[in-house]
Amino acid sequence: MGLRSRHEFRQFARHLGSYIGSSGALLASSVTMLLTFALLARHLGHEQFALNATITALTNLGIQVCGLGSQESLVRRVAQEPGFYPDMLGHVHILNLVSGAVLVIAGMIAIPLMFPVSDHLLTTLVATALILFTNIILLKIIWLATNSYIAHSRFSVANRIEFLFAVLRMAAAVVSCLVFNITTVAEWAVWNFGAHAVVAVIALIAIRRLGRPKFRIVREEVPIGIMFASQFFFKAGRSNADILVLSAVAGSEIVGSYSIARRLTEASYMAVEALNRIVYPSYAAAALSGIGAVLGRARQMLVLTTGIGISAGLFVWIITPWLPVLFGHEYVSLTWMTHALCWAVIPIAISATAFEALGASSLQNVRARILNASNIAGAGLVALAAYYASVSGVIATTYMLEIVIAVLAWRALLTAQNAIKPPERLSETEGEAEPVKQRTA
Repeated sequence: MGLRSRHEFRQFARHLGSYIGSSGALLASSVTMLLTFALLARHLGHEQFALNATITALTNLGIQVCGLGSQESLVRRVAQEPGFYPDMLGHVHILNLVSGAVLVIAGMIAIPLMFPVSDHLLTTLVATALILFTNIILLKIIWLATNSYIAHSRFSVANRIEFLFAVLRMAAAVVSCLVFNITTVAEWAVWNFGAHAVVAVIALIAIRRLGRPKFRIVREEVPIGIMFASQFFFKAGRSNADILVLSAVAGSEIVGSYSIARRLTEASYMAVEALNRIVYPSYAAAALSGIGAVLGRARQMLVLTTGIGISAGLFVWIITPWLPVLFGHEYVSLTWMTHALCWAVIPIAISATAFEALGASSLQNVRARILNASNIAGAGLVALAAYYASVSGVIATTYMLEIVIAVLAWRALLTAQNAIKPPERLSETEGEAEPVKQRTA
């Protein structure tokens, strides 16, 4: 008993250390992102800042499609079969390169027409190319490095990459804003590209240390990856429909304030994400014993993720009165928007636990049906709410959708577990009656 207790304690201490390291890295990333946002909000002004937020909303759609969900497949398969890493790495590289090239070309056509960053065509084209290459190609490389180390359960390395990325991105904002006093999206695009490029080179070196890729397409993972990517594409569509519609019907101050409030809510979710990124490989390993084992682990995590979500929402609520000092008093709507939106992290945390369990169990089709249907419908509802009721309608619709998604996610997980329960054993009389019935038939 004593040995078992010591083993359980060491296991708990190891997981706690991993979580502290992961959450610390993501917390540092959130803080630096907040400071980066604050500097940009102050120096770009609400018009250019709103334009930057709108273009970022479009590139957020692209990053979800790039790679066709192959990085999730890498984490799941390598957690189950570590020797399969070279095949999965080559699979990811091929899909990232092909889909990324298509997305950059499409963006070069759409963004200059819809949201030109300058009156000069050449400036617009160069800045757009930098933004697309930064927010899609380079960011995907950085994510691949962190996911590769997470797949091998080497969380400390993944955390260091995340922390380095956050620090360099903030350093770019500090130097560009405070030293060179940038005032336009085009100027920021150059500095943001530089920070991402440095980290991407380091990320490629880190990936290389894990082994050489074997360039081939793992065919059975393609439909699973597409299912995974579709979920986040439609989620990004729903998450960014509000900004895109608000940019058309509301003033730049409203768009800028709402972008900050929403980004703060997303940042508060990092504490939950830190736990999920550690637990996911263990979900995938448990899935080899059946979904019942995954469900048991998910139930344990639910209490923890809910508590973390509540704490994260409370933290944002407490710091909200000081946000105008940080971002600038020209964002007059920022305080009430953040207070109204900060608690959305709770239903998001609850649904994320179920979705991680479904994904690790290779039930991407179930997960995709829920997320895609709710996000497609949600994008329309959010767009209508933004058009007819502005930000108040968007916030109310957001809460409604997140609660519905959380209920559907857990219902699907429980249904999947019940569907594979073994049938009850027949009694001896029932077992004997069946052959008799067959013979008489």
